[in-house]
Amino acid sequence: MRPHQPAPHKHRPAPRKPKPETPESRPPVAQAILNTPAASSVPAATETPVAEETAASGVPVTTGDDTNTADKTNIPVLPRHAQLRFAAYMGTHGLYIGEMRHTLDISEDGHYTLQAELETVGLASLFKDYHLNQASSGMLTKNGDLHPEKFSEKRIDEHGTQEAGSSFDWAAQQLDFTSGTKEPLPAGTQDILSFLYQLSQESFNRELIPLAISNGKKLENYQLEVGAEEDIITPMGKIRALHLRKLHGPGEEGLEIWLGLEYRMLPVKFRQIERSGEIAGELVIKEIRISDE
Repeated sequence: MRPHQPAPHKHRPAPRKPKPETPESRPPVAQAILNTPAASSVPAATETPVAEETAASGVPVTTGDDTNTADKTNIPVLPRHAQLRFAAYMGTHGLYIGEMRHTLDISEDGHYTLQAELETVGLASLFKDYHLNQASSGMLTKNGDLHPEKFSEKRIDEHGTQEAGSSFDWAAQQLDFTSGTKEPLPAGTQDILSFLYQLSQESFNRELIPLAISNGKKLENYQLEVGAEEDIITPMGKIRALHLRKLHGPGEEGLEIWLGLEYRMLPVKFRQIERSGEIAGELVIKEIRISDE
């Protein structure tokens, strides 16, 4: 498939169970990950990547509130099951520190669960032990959008354990935080994990995408600028991706996201920007496994 400009995507053939790529069909990649200090020369995955399979899954959905009413005829359907593995790098110089794993499961009744886990490994853990676990759960609306109900986050580092979370009370239009605070709940609000996958349901026919996002502590309003398509180098080889950038003012933290144009618009790269403008960290895809069965 030839990727389009930031616009709706064509339907692809009916889904079939993903099969591992053969060595002959696998794209060339760079050196092994532990031998490369910088994210700018992202190396080969340690496991065989699985090629993406496509199109409608026929997942039953709920009749929840739909806020994205755009025509989704040519927008890829979220897979019933997905496992994504990312190489994690720290700082401007791209020091490899570990691996992030994302897991998405959508049940037959339209209930979804998302899990994300990051843990430092190797030499990095000797000077910066860090563990992050995030979880999002909710329902898929009749329009195919993620409709979160609960979000939780747990961080463990040298300062101890920090926990946060939020509950989405859509009936009362209220966002309840585990800290005890409450805020009004705007239609279409996502959490900091679910929005990464909700982006796949956008048509990208506008320059800016506004999103209300809960990080478990407060509600933030994002303005994501839709950029150009570009090739990124990953452990899976070269991937054509759509670049999104969170607009932010001087002294504010930034975020950049790349969505895989040939991988159902799933996230394939993230970059966190510090208030100083330097790169705080980066996640680069090293394996994608999906199934619609």
